[in-house]
Amino acid sequence: MSNESLKKNFLDQAFNFAKKNIKNLIILLTLVFIFLITFLFYSNAQEKNNIKIAEQYTKASILIKEKKINESKLLLKYIIEKKHKFYSPLALYLVIENNIIDDSDYIISSFDKILKISSLEGEHLDLIKIKKAIYLINLDDEKLITKTLDPIINSNSVWRNMSINLISEYFLSKNQKEKSQKYILLLNRATNK
Repeated sequence: MSNESLKKNFLDQAFNFAKKNIKNLIILLTLVFIFLITFLFYSNAQEKNNIKIAEQYTKASILIKEKKINESKLLLKYIIEKKHKFYSPLALYLVIENNIIDDSDYIISSFDKILKISSLEGEHLDLIKIKKAIYLINLDDEKLITKTLDPIINSNSVWRNMSINLISEYFLSKNQKEKSQKYILLLNRATNK
């Protein structure tokens, strides 16, 4: 067979296939088009949402500098509730750093909300846990501190050694040398590997 007859044969087969499956092809193309439009709409909405939250975070930061604490508190609470993977943790850190909300239950529950954000993972999640533990150290809540840090300590996280140091120092500050020593031994084993 020559190239031209192969080409003609292929075109005939493709035409016959298209003719037999025209309805299926139209449905498939329609579904692809709908999916593409939906994806573009969703991406655009996400981008607008990100810009809106970024603007609110910036506005809250400015309000803090202007000593308009109540107004900034409302914005920061809103941002935390939005569970944005970047701005929600930053908003919570701003709340803590500037003592905007002194309700420890609210702060702890906000940390918990942020830790449940599905798009957060791995080392970033562990870093937020460490920041939560640091906050808990100020509250002197041993049970919650260990509950927060133990998953990091028992993992291969890059934050593992820092977590061990943090909890060890906490126990030393409480004159609980046996508990501190347990973590120091764990740290020594980790660094000698």
